[in-house]
Amino acid sequence: MDKLESEALRAQVASFRDDHLTHVSTLKTIASELGIEAPREGDMKQMLTTGKVALAGLMGDGAILKAMKTNEDDTVTAYDRARQHADARPESVAFFEKALGDEQRHRTWFEQTAAAA
Repeated sequence: MDKLESEALRAQVASFRDDHLTHVSTLKTIASELGIEAPREGDMKQMLTTGKVALAGLMGDGAILKAMKTNEDDTVTAYDRARQHADARPESVAFFEKALGDEQRHRTWFEQTAAAA
């Protein structure tokens, strides 16, 4: 987000980050209710997702947005799978569906905005 030159783009991405933070908080609650300890730090996947965005930063806003869009692709897939999981509780499914909608909206914005950049 900090690599974006456009203030307007940074503001929009910040609102998406706020959605993600809300999702993470809810996911931690779901994990806790299931007796699962949520990870406390990122893993190799996080390093890859942030790394490709950092590299794209060398090529400008359009490249950054395209890299961020690919991260949204992964998140959309994860929430779609989670909502369809046979063992998912109904209240979790409701959250996964809402989060999926958020991520699809983010992905569409990244795709359209990157194409116009």
